[in-house]
Amino acid sequence: MREFPVVIATVGGKGTRLYPLTLNIAKAILDMCNKATLARALAPLITQGCREIVIASKGYENSEQLNKYFKEGIGFFKELGVEPREEIRYQPNYQDRGSGDAVRYCMEYYDIEKDVLVIGGDNIMEIDLENIMKQHRETEAVLTIGLKRIEGDVSHFGVAELEGNMIKRFIEKPSPDTEPSKLINTGLYVFSPRIRKVFREMGSKVKDIGHDVIPYLVENGYVTCGYLMDGYWADVGTPGSFLETSLDILRGEVKQISLLHRYRDKQWIHPSTVERNNQLRDVYIGDNTMVGRHCWIGKDVKIENSCVGHTCQIGDGSVIRDSVVMSFTNIGKNVKINKSVIGRFATIEDGTVIDADLEVEIVGKPSERVPVIGGGVTILKDSIIGPGKRVAPIENSHKVLKTGMFVELGMDNKNIYFAEKI
Repeated sequence: MREFPVVIATVGGKGTRLYPLTLNIAKAILDMCNKATLARALAPLITQGCREIVIASKGYENSEQLNKYFKEGIGFFKELGVEPREEIRYQPNYQDRGSGDAVRYCMEYYDIEKDVLVIGGDNIMEIDLENIMKQHRETEAVLTIGLKRIEGDVSHFGVAELEGNMIKRFIEKPSPDTEPSKLINTGLYVFSPRIRKVFREMGSKVKDIGHDVIPYLVENGYVTCGYLMDGYWADVGTPGSFLETSLDILRGEVKQISLLHRYRDKQWIHPSTVERNNQLRDVYIGDNTMVGRHCWIGKDVKIENSCVGHTCQIGDGSVIRDSVVMSFTNIGKNVKINKSVIGRFATIEDGTVIDADLEVEIVGKPSERVPVIGGGVTILKDSIIGPGKRVAPIENSHKVLKTGMFVELGMDNKNIYFAEKI
């Protein structure tokens, strides 16, 4: 019988690049086409045979929210229709020093003596589990790293230089034009159980996998291999990439992710929403569109190439295009939302325009044009929110600004308006 690896999902980051969406929600459970991002990442591995899952979360908020979402895992396995159903395990109350330390601690705590497949909580990718495990075992590697060839700037990634399958050199976030190749680290790793001995040898040097563990293995002659991935891969750690990946899923570009409640071709509408809205006779639903359960949709509403969450209300004449609108959002009449992300429990009052394509001056020179409305925000009637602008409840202003990543654009009695610094 083929032995499947234990999956360890490292989800320790605070998700500040996604602010305001992650101010009060762990980034791993943000709605990715109405399922937690981590659920989208884990599902293809489970359907390919993996059953043992460890969620390596860090901190009270992360661990509490992930535990509340996945619980012991029985419901998650049942929804996927797979057997046997195993219990999902969690990292104990341990303040790890990085992804490598989290893997080390979980392997020791649960006494894991099998191959371990590590994924990040903010990556969506297609994984051919049989092939990567076959290469990993045939090469007798201590570590196999999933690599992806991309064009353009790779300075934000770990970059590998290969000699055959062997990693000859690995540089974490090289300066522009100094990279040894265009092969980037996807955040997918397969560790042999022999890594436990190496971790003990490294001692307190075990921190981040990219910064610390990979260079140590390469420099000390341990068999460290690269596996070239040719399927879909995306880092969903920014609003722009989060939105684009959501739309890619709706367009069918992520082959290993399947969507529920198909209404018509290229449309996924929950039956409760269809029934509530007179079989959608007064609504235009375009291609590549998902709408969750128990939504109310007014007359002459247009929704296309977008995902709308559960229990949302959308007023007459509103238009939603190329956007993600998360659950419990209340959208007024004649609202226009284009290429934007709207967080949970937001209220968008009548006549508001939230549009990445508006021709207005962009303050802060953000790297992405996607407007982002945080959870619980109220946008007042006839407001205009242009490209790159983000909005959070005013009580979160200190949390936003202390990151040093954003520039304040202004405040009112409800909200702080800000943009990414460059």
